[in-house]
Amino acid sequence: MTATLDEIQDIEKTALNRGKWANLVMGVAGVLAAWFSRSDAMLVDGLYSAVNFFSAVVAAKVSLRVGLPPNKQRPWGYGFEETIYVTFRSLILIGILLFAFFVSGTKVLTFATGGEVPELVFGPIAIYAVAMVLLCGGLAYSFNHAYVKSGRSSALLKTESRAAIVDGAISAGSGIALLSLPFLAGTPLEPIVPVGDAIVVVVLVSIIIWQPFSMFRSAIGELAGDSAPNKTVHQVMQVAETQADTSGYSVLRVVAQRAGRAHIVVVYLNTNHAVFPRQIDEYRNKLSRILEDKIGPVQLEIVLTENTVI
Repeated sequence: MTATLDEIQDIEKTALNRGKWANLVMGVAGVLAAWFSRSDAMLVDGLYSAVNFFSAVVAAKVSLRVGLPPNKQRPWGYGFEETIYVTFRSLILIGILLFAFFVSGTKVLTFATGGEVPELVFGPIAIYAVAMVLLCGGLAYSFNHAYVKSGRSSALLKTESRAAIVDGAISAGSGIALLSLPFLAGTPLEPIVPVGDAIVVVVLVSIIIWQPFSMFRSAIGELAGDSAPNKTVHQVMQVAETQADTSGYSVLRVVAQRAGRAHIVVVYLNTNHAVFPRQIDEYRNKLSRILEDKIGPVQLEIVLTENTVI
């Protein structure tokens, strides 16, 4: 059974508040580690955590709004605000990663053309990397646990869980790679040691940037009006037909679209006998209750028609 909107909001509030302060600590630690170690990789990690902190603040406000009922201003509810949040958050992360890629690429180019680059200080890197991996691991577990507890219906928690995993991967990858640089002395790779930090950033960004791109693509699909997954549409059709058979209706078509954690569903019905409005209301209310147990919060509309296109 999927959690109700109120239950999801309570779960989100607790998880996001915990994540907000954890990311603030990690963001400050990352900037300080970058300052003392002269590492671009540490700076990227710190900025990523800082974005996660501000995102958690915004996410908490979005979580409160998406639970508001439909009104004249928003006849389909506020579910798409969650999708908008995911869209812009993904864009910000993509921007930070591209900026880091550009800065690190510039450092490599400077070194290749005979310029000087700052020498790394490895002490702060080791301490920071270990601490951040532990914090990010705990944070990812916390968000994922809350996501599962919410019935896997909260895009906010899913996004934050993925962000914590990416943040931990950045910390682990950059920490291991940077601390390995001194061991390259005397090997064929020794010439790249001065820009090893920049190379690590370029590699990490190349690997990680596809994750926010994936979130962005999915969110844009929702905003563009893409249909919900076939599995969801099939569930809606199955439930609608089962309930329609007992009421003497026939289902011509169902339309389902994801709107954040909720779904907008339209069921097109035909009937061979006269019906009263209250009978349609009864069908809709019963169908809505069943669908909420199966796919989560639903904004359901019933359309009586003789035929429908597509």
